[in-house]
Amino acid sequence: MTVRWRIFIFEIVTLAFVALMVGVTALSLRVADDFVRRIDGVHHRFEVIAELDGHANNYAEQIAEVLLLGPEQMPDFEAARRKMEEAFERLARVTRAEVLTLEGIEEVRREISDVEMTSRMNELYRAIDRAAEHVFALQRDGKQAEAVGHFRREVEYRLSNDFETLLENALKDERGEVASELAEVRRRQQWLLFGAIALTLLAVLFSAGFGLMLKRSIVRPVQDLAEGARAIADGALDARIPVRGRDEFAALARTFNDMAHAIEAQRAELVTAQQRLHSEVEARTAELRHANDRLRDVDARRAQFLADVSHELRTPLTILRGEADVALRGRGDPGDQAEALFRIQEQAESLGSLLDDLLAFARSDAEDQSFEITVTRGRDVAAAAAAEGEALAAPRDVLIETAWNDGGALIAADARRLKQVFLIGLDNAIKHSPAGGRVRVATLVAGGRFVVEVSDEGPGLSEEDRAHVFSRFYRGRAADSGSTGGLGIGLAIAKLIVERHDGVITLDNRPLGGAALTVSLPLAEATS
Repeated sequence: MTVRWRIFIFEIVTLAFVALMVGVTALSLRVADDFVRRIDGVHHRFEVIAELDGHANNYAEQIAEVLLLGPEQMPDFEAARRKMEEAFERLARVTRAEVLTLEGIEEVRREISDVEMTSRMNELYRAIDRAAEHVFALQRDGKQAEAVGHFRREVEYRLSNDFETLLENALKDERGEVASELAEVRRRQQWLLFGAIALTLLAVLFSAGFGLMLKRSIVRPVQDLAEGARAIADGALDARIPVRGRDEFAALARTFNDMAHAIEAQRAELVTAQQRLHSEVEARTAELRHANDRLRDVDARRAQFLADVSHELRTPLTILRGEADVALRGRGDPGDQAEALFRIQEQAESLGSLLDDLLAFARSDAEDQSFEITVTRGRDVAAAAAAEGEALAAPRDVLIETAWNDGGALIAADARRLKQVFLIGLDNAIKHSPAGGRVRVATLVAGGRFVVEVSDEGPGLSEEDRAHVFSRFYRGRAADSGSTGGLGIGLAIAKLIVERHDGVITLDNRPLGGAALTVSLPLAEATS
């Protein structure tokens, strides 16, 4: 390339620097425009969320008025419901509009939390609205007290706590988004400032250095060609000649470099192919190992789930068979038959609830099953378990004795699941009791806690069993002898339920023989 062309290139580069400066200015304007647009979207969403907060309060008040003043207030409730739905529609539109204005996957990813927050608020509102319909149904059936209680638990509490928390979090997120946008604008402004300074410095340096480059543009290519020729003569095939410009020297240098590069490229391709093959083999091996681990985990979870199902269903089905036998005999006191049918119905309901829990467990192995905690008398739960345990004790001619010494103590518990714990203890005690033996269920208050003890007259625990009785799938000495069935998960399930109640469960030998299962639970204050 001639000197004239090099001067022309210098002018082109100078224009390029000017264009870059104009681009920096345009980019600054665009950053400001994007900031205004996003702040406007955040402002609209902030207004809709604040409006939704007011509508939620009105919605709860209208439900309360229907409960207090009667169905005549339903039109006001329907109006409040429409306002809530309209507000959710506006919130969805504003959120969609805000997402549609975003550019780039990173910006969309940052807005996913707003979309998810909107979805959670909508789902929570739908659940509360269904609870409100249930409240009105209870009111129509004349169950005013139940309707008020359901309203307080499922509507008023969730609106004032869960829904209000979501609204506060959404408002907090919007404020945080504004702060984040401000920080991003400041960061970009700094970046643009540094870029402008850098471009200016580059322009100055380029102008100063280009004159020196013109001087050296002829001498240096000749020296480079001479050095390259000497290197080739010495056998250094990896030698390279710097390519400068588009003159004859540059063409000769490119030809030299292409020749050397062809040989080097073939060698590099071979090395790269080997490395890629090695990496792919390692990656596939890791994937297979991970898939294998996942398969083992899935298989273990499946086996554990099937074991839980079998154990959970065995006890209620045994009770159902025993009570059905009583009812099918057709003899004796009709009152006994009616009581047997009532227990069958109760166990069927309990079995249905159990199947619902097992289905929920099958669908999600990452979340614990929910507990419905209420304040109840501890002896009532123990007595219900003892009554149902009669069906387990009758085939073995085992007598269940009870002793209530707790003075009517109250506990906060899920009665159905706690009864399951006592039934597991009774089932184990009956299995390990001799024919004609006795199983004793006693309650008392000790150390400020409600205590239930289920004891038997069996052989008791060995030293080996005592350390593993609450381990899942451990069946102990009795299982080895074939005297009892089961998969060894009953006490593990009982321990999990008791610990969810902040309680303590132990199993140990009695001084006079036999074993005793002891459950200790915290007391609850009576509610007015």
